Order: sequence, then C-alpha cells, then structure tokens
Amino acid sequence: MTHLMIRLNGIYKDIGEIEFKSGQNLFWHQLSMEAPPQIPFGSSIEITLCFEERDLTNGKNGIIWASYDLRQAEIIRDALLSQNLSVNLRTERIGKYVLHLLVIPDEVDIDAAINFVWKDRSGLRLKPDWHYKADQGNESFNKWINNL
Repeated sequence: MTHLMIRLNGIYKDIGEIEFKSGQNLFWHQLSMEAPPQIPFGSSIEITLCFEERDLTNGKNGIIWASYDLRQAEIIRDALLSQNLSVNLRTERIGKYVLHLLVIPDEVDIDAAINFVWKDRSGLRLKPDWHYKADQGNESFNKWINNL
C-alpha cells in the first residue's frame, strides 16, 4: 500500500492550542491524553499526518470501484456487464460505513474495467465517492447517469 504524508503548518497560540494558517485550531487534548508540551507561545508548529492509502480503484484483489451508494454500484456493475466484463458486487463494512465493491474475477479484465469506469475518455470518467463531501452524492456519477 502507498504511504502518504500531509504537512500542516501553524503556530503555538496558547497552552495546548495550535492555530493553523487556515484559521482552524487544534487542541492538544484532541491528539493526546498526555499533558501538552511546554512550547513557547508563537512557536512555529508543523504536524505531519502519515497514512496508508487503501486504494479501492486500482484493481488490487480484483477491486476496481467502491461506493457508499448501492444503487450506484449496481448501475456501474450493469454498465460493466453490458461491456461483456464479468463483475461481482461485494459489500464490506468499514467502521460505521458500508462500501459496495465492484470486483472483477478475471484478472485479464481488470484493466479494461478500470479504464471503462474511471480512466478512459470514452468510458464513464467517474470520480470515487470520497472526492465529495459525505452528505453530497457522487457528482460525476450524477452527471453521467443524467447524461449531462
């Protein structure tokens, strides 16, 4: 899996309070149960977030697409079937979320399915659900399904 890092910069504003350049504040107790470090006020702070990316669109283990929306997953599955590509729909729970995964059982079809769903200009050109806010639908899917 790919390891990614994001760096956030700010200043140490008050005891246990960090203010980022975006204006957002983070309080030490949100990060740790330990007492905040003794850092002089006004000190520059850099916080690095490291995460292991779980890519649900790259074909690993046959998975080429994931959606929070079962209807979306079923429609994309049917579109793949119309392209003569075998595809299975599998459901997986991640925390409080349910993801509907499109799985290509035949390894030789994985690239064609990926290209059709999100890579090729002649395909669906969809962006994953997590490119949008949780309370919004998948805009790229809605445009495709409504022929916009």
